[in-house]
Amino acid sequence: MKAFKKILFILGVANIAAHSLSNTGFTDCGGLFLLHTSDKQFSARQCGINDQVEIQNLKVYGDLRHITYQGRYTDKWDIKGYNSLDIASAGFESRFNFTTLGVDVSSLPFVKSTLAIHPSNDFFRLSTSIARGSIELGNIRWISEHENDVVHEISVDWETHLLFRNISAEINPGVHHFGVSGTLLQSTPENPEKEYYIRDSINVMMVRGEYETNLGKSRLSLEYNYINADIYLYGIFHQESSYKRFMYVPLDAQLHWLLAQWKYNNLKTNLNYVHVAGRIEANQDRFFETLAPNRALPSSVLKSLSFSFLQKMFRIDADLDAMGIFGGAEYQWHFGHQYSFNPRASIDGYYASGSIDMDKQIETLVLLTYNKKNEIYRRELKSAGGILSLGAELRREGPVTVSLDYSVTQLIPVYSSYKEILPDDNSTDNSGSNKSGSGKSGKGNSSNSNDSSDNQESQKKSGDLQTEKGVAFRNGFATHLGITVRF
Repeated sequence: MKAFKKILFILGVANIAAHSLSNTGFTDCGGLFLLHTSDKQFSARQCGINDQVEIQNLKVYGDLRHITYQGRYTDKWDIKGYNSLDIASAGFESRFNFTTLGVDVSSLPFVKSTLAIHPSNDFFRLSTSIARGSIELGNIRWISEHENDVVHEISVDWETHLLFRNISAEINPGVHHFGVSGTLLQSTPENPEKEYYIRDSINVMMVRGEYETNLGKSRLSLEYNYINADIYLYGIFHQESSYKRFMYVPLDAQLHWLLAQWKYNNLKTNLNYVHVAGRIEANQDRFFETLAPNRALPSSVLKSLSFSFLQKMFRIDADLDAMGIFGGAEYQWHFGHQYSFNPRASIDGYYASGSIDMDKQIETLVLLTYNKKNEIYRRELKSAGGILSLGAELRREGPVTVSLDYSVTQLIPVYSSYKEILPDDNSTDNSGSNKSGSGKSGKGNSSNSNDSSDNQESQKKSGDLQTEKGVAFRNGFATHLGITVRF
């Protein structure tokens, strides 16, 4: 009930703003509840108002938005992420005979400027943009499954400082449109005055190509996107003048996305293909461990701990490969003229599959005894199903045009299979020490057939994905409400 009252209040504010400040006002609220299982969760919500006014060749606009997202993943350690942002932004775009100049400023803070060159008939357009600012990506917490662990929880803040550069070119010969653009996104590593934080070094290249053409009453669009990302994440513990790195994650990832769309009157269709590949490579050098929990502790705590804990570190090699195909159609009906009711329905089908191979290296040093153990994991996921979306628009045309739009979307998985291969008894175990008895005895290696059978069953898991009961609208569910006032 409280959430509903907040939505009505925001809609009312947007309505007043549209009448008093501009010729167009828009507000919307939406929520995405993507996943809610016993060990994985992700959801996001947002509400905002947008207002703009156009005077001849000048457009001025402003936006106020609240965004909240959270997620959780459990695998021996609980990893929880949360962020809440209130973003205010304003900007203008001024169009001249052969150039267009635009500036956007937001409270993140983030500043973006754009310059475009074009003829009066827009036969071609060359533009470049540059932006700089910082974004708080949120708080991430690692929580151990054992409450009595010395390191039960590590909580870090993540803020990135970005430089954005883009160049694009478009040409419009007749009924055709060609466009290509390139974007370079880089971050500058900085050390904030915080006890725990993530410092990043990001280098992302994005390339986009598009083609559109009018075919009588229909329109065809083709698009290709490529992203290559080199990301380095460092977990830092800062105390007085000391900086200790307890996490190091180098990530290399690529994405290919092909999109085709066709529109004919009130019918829209689309077909997508996405492929993602990623790799995390372990570094064997000292201080480059994937995770070294002991370095996340204050000196006062370290003095009271045993050597067995102090020297436990983790290095991880991981390879990810995933693909997805999805597409469908949407149709919208129109009833009425001055007062109209416009319902719509869309159905999409999808197939997705992916796998991740992980080699976890655990190093332990107890006094002069060194032990290294490798655990091999493999996880595979396949899913197929549909996405159903229903929506409707209520519109009143006149000197003041008002429209109210609402939609709901639900993911409907028909088949979902998850296979997990866990470390078996043959995991690599290398140990060396100055004392005898470091090897395994024959007695230690012996086991009866029943124990072996039970162990094999525990090492491999496969079957349908399981979700908590009573969460029909908390897995793959989205909703959106918007209102527009124009005069």
